[in-house]
Amino acid sequence: MRKHVWSKLIMLVMASLLVFSINAFSFTTGSQFGISTIQAKKKVHLPNLLDQQIAILVGLDINPTWVKEQSAADSLIYGIVKPDDTVPEGVSDYSYLVTSNRDKEISLFFKADKQKVIIKYANHGKKLHTKTVTLSRLVEQSYRTKQQRRQVNKYVSALRTE
Repeated sequence: MRKHVWSKLIMLVMASLLVFSINAFSFTTGSQFGISTIQAKKKVHLPNLLDQQIAILVGLDINPTWVKEQSAADSLIYGIVKPDDTVPEGVSDYSYLVTSNRDKEISLFFKADKQKVIIKYANHGKKLHTKTVTLSRLVEQSYRTKQQRRQVNKYVSALRTE
């Protein structure tokens, strides 16, 4: 009798594991050959990022050399657009990353939510370009490894604020 109870308990546990782990998979059909496959979905755990960290990630996405050079020169400035700031149209509720070095001026404005970041940027005050990226892509690109996180946080600690 005990053996029977244990085998049922083991089957129940295995069935539960199967049911709960199925959420990590998606079923897709290969349209070309009509073959059904199971693909594992990569679940990206997003860290809780400060707005300043997102500013650096945005800067690294747009121009990593600029971030490195301007941080070394202690001229990166982070801020949040205020009502009396003179900024391009459409960025009044954005954060920004700019430099005090007018020769290397890039203006980055961004607005982040839990999943995506809208980036508006201009080189030397010229036309504003818009780009939307997922926060998970920025993290995967520049905040995945321990070394990358250390470097981003080093850049953040060097930010000046307005």
